Amino acid sequence: MRKVGLLLIICSALIGCSSKFVYNNMDWLLVEYLEDYVELDNAQEDLVERKIEVLSEWHRREEIPHYIDHLDELMAIEPRSFTIEQLQAQQDKIQQHSLRLVARIAPEMYALARELSDSQVDELMDSIRVRHTKYKKKYQKLSEVEIKARYKERIVDSLETWMDDLTQDQLNIVDDWVDELYVTTDDWINYQTNMRIEMNSLLDHRLNVASFQPQFNKLMFNPDSLYPPHLEEKIEYNKKIGNQYLVRVINAMTDEQTEYYRAELQDWKDLAQSVL
Repeated sequence: MRKVGLLLIICSALIGCSSKFVYNNMDWLLVEYLEDYVELDNAQEDLVERKIEVLSEWHRREEIPHYIDHLDELMAIEPRSFTIEQLQAQQDKIQQHSLRLVARIAPEMYALARELSDSQVDELMDSIRVRHTKYKKKYQKLSEVEIKARYKERIVDSLETWMDDLTQDQLNIVDDWVDELYVTTDDWINYQTNMRIEMNSLLDHRLNVASFQPQFNKLMFNPDSLYPPHLEEKIEYNKKIGNQYLVRVINAMTDEQTEYYRAELQDWKDLAQSVL
């Protein structure tokens, strides 16, 4: 559970729900997800369901209209003339969506964290450790060539979600993109270990408002500050390289890919409008 598991599932669920049914049944779906990490008692389940109900109503009223406007803006993009400055502007806009959501969720997360018992904290940390161990076993023995092959697979899958099949020219661009990336697997494994230590210390002091609240807010609003310098440098480098090559892929989009991309966005807009 990177950063804060509940935050991630709420964000992904509220922003990326796959159907109106999922959105309208967010309360019990989130409880089911949470209990993969820690078993809640009845009072805590009721608390989460009430908070999600309020959050969902806020999200429908305040945030969905922002997303609809943004989707219209994305549909108007002309791929062949798209620039890196436009990409960065879109990334900034998406970041603002996330920050508004975090600001709304943080007080609820804070209240829930303070409700956890010592045994629940132990259970939560053990669940996180198990997941981090699975990640470590999956990637630690892979060579750099094997890891980069997985990087390529993820990039291609992500692009084809929005563009359908890539052309050979675009696949060649992705090859060059992956060649220039830093491999960060070992860095992430070490970061996960340090993050567990940080989270455990944080939760140990959850009843001490003076120490818990500022550290909690740091974790929620500025998690990047917890990256060690060498990992942060690699992330920034990979992001810069990724932006450069992503723009090249976008500039090489065919008319058919552009039509596919806009149809995908229209589907998301229709979904957003359906939950208003």
